[in-house]
Amino acid sequence: MKKYTFLFVLFCALYTAQVQRFAYEYQFIKDSTNKANITKELMFLDVDSKGSKYYSYDIFVTDSIINAEFEKQTDTKNLMAFAKPNSNYKGVVRSKVTKEYPNYNTYLHTSLSLDFYKIEEDKKPVWKIFPEKKKTGNYNAQKATTNYLGRSWIAWFCTDLPFQDGPYKFYGLPGLIVKLEDKTQSHVMTLIANKTINKEPIFSNKPDKEIAVNNDKFNKLWREYVQDPNKVTKQRIATSGNDAQGNPNFNFVDGATGKKIDANEAMRNNEKQFKDNLKKDNNRLDSDLYKY
Repeated sequence: MKKYTFLFVLFCALYTAQVQRFAYEYQFIKDSTNKANITKELMFLDVDSKGSKYYSYDIFVTDSIINAEFEKQTDTKNLMAFAKPNSNYKGVVRSKVTKEYPNYNTYLHTSLSLDFYKIEEDKKPVWKIFPEKKKTGNYNAQKATTNYLGRSWIAWFCTDLPFQDGPYKFYGLPGLIVKLEDKTQSHVMTLIANKTINKEPIFSNKPDKEIAVNNDKFNKLWREYVQDPNKVTKQRIATSGNDAQGNPNFNFVDGATGKKIDANEAMRNNEKQFKDNLKKDNNRLDSDLYKY
């Protein structure tokens, strides 16, 4: 808790306009066959009068470091590089969720291969509220349940926090969701701190262009990606052309050595790594979206 408190206070110094920030500890099991391996990530839900943003603190910091290193690169022709492992690179939850008030239009911001997507959520959580109450951390909370995103969920909401919002895509209860867990307890989000800050969230790492799709379209793209993780890369290579010397404009670079890598070898390694990781990342929170 001391570590999270320090990070929470430190991060608040980066901001400017009034925002209510809620910090959640997100515990999740990536591999359903290895339930002892629990990953923890510090997530922020920033709420203002226009809507909310839910994102990973660690990924925000990591992307800021990567962007700074990218600015130092002089060879702009290398459109794809394999980053050198760095102990400063932390966090695994790369997607973000935004909601637009007052209708709670909800969007997942994520990527596949080299493309960034803005996925409009076409369903909403339908809640059943129970009279059961309990203390959750420092909050007096009431129980609610829903079937959503391919899972059964139990939520605890606090009417003392007058926000009909919550972590990830969840909203619509008469108070902020202070704890949320699926019935397998493989995804648990718990509110650990909240603070009003006087700065607008800064997303310097927001992609310049996102492709707008719905859930069905993204799931189709995901299925295609699972079949061929290099599909988009091959298309980019085919359309990138050559420079004046006849060298391809699309290059693969080893982040550790700076040397170019054979494209076919790089793509073989990428496919093997993706499929190995897929076997260990089989318990995604948004299970409907990532069916294949």
